[in-house]
Amino acid sequence: MSRPTNQIEKIYEEYFQEITKYLYRRTGNVETAKDLAQDVFIKALHGLSSFKGHSSIKTWLYTIAYHTFVNDYRRKIKRTFTDVENADFLEQQIFMTPEDHLETQADIQRLWSQINQLKDSYREVLILRDIQELSYEEVAEILNWTLPKVKTTLHRARLELKRKLHCEEFNK
Repeated sequence: MSRPTNQIEKIYEEYFQEITKYLYRRTGNVETAKDLAQDVFIKALHGLSSFKGHSSIKTWLYTIAYHTFVNDYRRKIKRTFTDVENADFLEQQIFMTPEDHLETQADIQRLWSQINQLKDSYREVLILRDIQELSYEEVAEILNWTLPKVKTTLHRARLELKRKLHCEEFNK
């Protein structure tokens, strides 16, 4: 086996689940997320020799994933987003009472419903920073934004999400 193949195998093992979860959060479809993740790693394999190390491998993969998603999105009709908890391969075993579980699921559904109503730039920055827990610098690089734009957009997105959640709670 050649060196790039060994290298991409290690990268694949380390980041495949994370990239797939990110793509699932963007597409709302497990199979689409898996297909796009495969595309990301095929692109990474082909581009590995040109990777200069100006960013981390993780940031590079997220950038490829972001652009792969955007290109797929442009080719298809707008998708609805669903709760990550519904994906079998992403499910975490949590031991709680059935009542607590239902309440938690309802809260998660409510949160995702409100996130999905945000404009695209707000939704994208919230998912990358707050859900995927990437650094501000990684988010800036992935979205090709300045650091101040990431921070400002994230702040506005959080405020808008908070406002939406508060209005929803108030209208109950």
